[in-house]
Amino acid sequence: MNAYTIFLSPDAITDLADGFDYYNKQSYGFGFEFSDTINAYLSKIRQVPTASSIRYDEIRVKPVAAFPYTIHYIIDEINQCIIIVRIFNTYQQPFW
Repeated sequence: MNAYTIFLSPDAITDLADGFDYYNKQSYGFGFEFSDTINAYLSKIRQVPTASSIRYDEIRVKPVAAFPYTIHYIIDEINQCIIIVRIFNTYQQPFW
């Protein structure tokens, strides 16, 4: 089976940029560590998208171990892609 294509929603892109900016302000370079960690998790999701369980509707949630984030995504079997809905900071109020 080929790996799925990953698409980030506009909200997920904003979440990623906000996280990068926040961590880089804490310590220069830490934002890059955050980005690299998220990218590694996206790669894992891309390879085995069903490894994370469905939490609500059809959205799966992958916790990020090194940072207080969860990656929320949908698998589109027809188009062989994964849509990243949010890269959610668990310290924020829920978005639902």
